[in-house]
Amino acid sequence: MFEKLIEISIRLSSEKNLDSLLKMIIEYAIEFMKCERATVFLLDEFRGELFSKVGVGIDSKEIRFPLDVGIAGYVIKTGESLISNSPYEHPLFNRDIDSQTGFFTRNILTVPMRNVEDKIIGVFQLLNKISDSFNQNDEFYAKAFASISAVAIENARLIQAYKNQIELLEEAYAELKAAQETIIRQEKLSTIGKLASGISHEIKNQLGVVLAVEAIKKMFPENQKVQLYTQLIIDARNRIVSLLDEIRDFSKQKSYEKTETNLITLIQNTINLCQFDKDLESMKIIFTAPDEVEPIVLINSDKIQQVLINLIRNAGHASPPKSKIEISLNLSYNHWVISVKDYGCGIPDELKDKIWEPFFTTKSHGTGLGLDICKKIIENHNGKIFFESKVNEGTTFFIKLPVGK
Repeated sequence: MFEKLIEISIRLSSEKNLDSLLKMIIEYAIEFMKCERATVFLLDEFRGELFSKVGVGIDSKEIRFPLDVGIAGYVIKTGESLISNSPYEHPLFNRDIDSQTGFFTRNILTVPMRNVEDKIIGVFQLLNKISDSFNQNDEFYAKAFASISAVAIENARLIQAYKNQIELLEEAYAELKAAQETIIRQEKLSTIGKLASGISHEIKNQLGVVLAVEAIKKMFPENQKVQLYTQLIIDARNRIVSLLDEIRDFSKQKSYEKTETNLITLIQNTINLCQFDKDLESMKIIFTAPDEVEPIVLINSDKIQQVLINLIRNAGHASPPKSKIEISLNLSYNHWVISVKDYGCGIPDELKDKIWEPFFTTKSHGTGLGLDICKKIIENHNGKIFFESKVNEGTTFFIKLPVGK
């Protein structure tokens, strides 16, 4: 018997999950004590109750009752074991469970469960000894089994409490890190805003010279090339001023003045403009537009063009010379979808979640604000921007904009 107890003790001590441990205790108890049913009632000091999660021969759902109820309540209050070979004649016996389960209790042995500090943590109950009735020898071994089980339960509880504390610490650390990142981001945004405010006045003064092209434009009203080039210069100046304002107000939610715009015209104008970009002069830009449908949207055309220029330039920087950039426009439900596809280096998985973060860039130059500003512009148009990418195969950015009236 003692060798069997030692073997059971080793097996119980190796189980760290409390629910699995309680099930093991019940199964070993029935086998070791040679009875029909066994139950472990644990003490809930906070609620002043006994409860059982696991039992054999009864419903598996949790059972709870006050400390002053039944034989189990008597044993946990007095700390004394109790043997009853005629339980239906015992004043403390609760017949309700037998009535609910259809089980008939012939005899019962109940012992307290004490931990290493001799504190009672629950009650160990055995029902219906198979051979005959429970005796003092059974009580001795039941107490030994209960003590072994109590130690194993306490260890499992400590391990679970330790895991819970680790999880709480990890959650607290994650919240602290997120708060810290938010503070750092806000400080960076504030710094960028102050810097932009400080230099935008000087830059705008320098750009004032560019407005002289308006006079040139008026001087040659019949010259189409002069009209085209001067207008491109004026539009570029306006975008620079707008971009300065965008950086200055980076952390603010903005509402843009919007007009109904034909996306085909906007995209074609953007492609024409990009042809003057030295970084894109070797690239072939292909645009595929829908037939027979006018893609009208309510947008701020300057801002959407700013997004498109950014995406096209990024595609060019990510691609080898003389590559192609494919731009397409498609209708999807109630949205127009613009895609900008390159066949460049692609975006590694470890960077995919970072590219929208402000100040993140893989380039040797640049602020890392481009994509974050693009995202804010599209979101302020009630749209979405996202991408698909495979390393060494290329990247496609998608812009979804609601269909106009």
